[in-house]
Amino acid sequence: MTKLLVILGITGNQGGSVATFFLQKPEWKVRGIARNEKSEACLTWAKKGVEIAQADFNDPATLKDVFAGATAIFVNTNFWDPFYNPAIQSLLAPGQTINDYCFQKEVQQMKNIADVAAKVDGLERLIVSGLCDASKWSNGKYKWVYHFDSKANGIDYLKETYPGLSKKMSVIHMGPYMSNWKGNLRLRKAEDGSIRLVIIKGTQNSLRPQIDINRDTGSLVHAALEAEPGKNIVGTAANLTWPDQFKTWCDMMGLPYGGLDEMSLEEYSKLVPVPGLGREIGEMWLFMDEFGYTGGEENVVLPEDLGVPCLLTSWEDYIRLEDWTDVLAKLK
Repeated sequence: MTKLLVILGITGNQGGSVATFFLQKPEWKVRGIARNEKSEACLTWAKKGVEIAQADFNDPATLKDVFAGATAIFVNTNFWDPFYNPAIQSLLAPGQTINDYCFQKEVQQMKNIADVAAKVDGLERLIVSGLCDASKWSNGKYKWVYHFDSKANGIDYLKETYPGLSKKMSVIHMGPYMSNWKGNLRLRKAEDGSIRLVIIKGTQNSLRPQIDINRDTGSLVHAALEAEPGKNIVGTAANLTWPDQFKTWCDMMGLPYGGLDEMSLEEYSKLVPVPGLGREIGEMWLFMDEFGYTGGEENVVLPEDLGVPCLLTSWEDYIRLEDWTDVLAKLK
């Protein structure tokens, strides 16, 4: 009997990876949800065999029909979507930051999704791409990791409001993306020709989970569905310190490793031109260093602990598989 997987956010990195993986599974049919079913990306997925449906996470009425018949649902809400939209600035309340706006938006989206998913007849599993509550687990020390807290608050609402749905759920705490090394990190060429990397002071020795989000999300979701529900799965193929990861990259690129430029949170925040982003990312690194990636979450497991196959991409393989031309050109 064919099973139906509904993917929220088919055009994103995570949703696309899940669709690619499950299209290879004849026992599964894939339905992808997007805001614009006529977009070029959606039309491309339709040609590959994905059933495309249109819905708006901000409008729960649009979710009822697209969830109908689902055996499993994969949920990934997008905190960052409004963050880089200049038009959103006019919607902020007096004194409200864009970070808080994105937080409120994502929490409400998760509530809308939970409200509808709880009423889907025949739904067997729910896999949520989530993160831990950094403010909670740090006892309020780190209050600016909004993109963690928003996902955690939405999941808490689901657990408290729909215990039956919660029993069908597993959460994948997606690690930092390996793809960040292709543009979102600050690399520079020093005067002596060596390559250096900017990090937040005091975080160089902490182990950080890393995942190839485009290649491996599908494998993680499949493993989560094959395993028993109720898990907090760390989406990681490698746990690496900054120096170890950076040295490996430099060695494989044939570049001289120059070390790390450590900055305070305040210095880093000023360095990042996007308002609110520097502090958001800086506090995330500090939280990870002090409290771990999942804070005090219960039932935390690694992919290899699930007892089912879950093939993931190592950091070394990721480096080999990617084209680094643009990154290297900026370091000349």
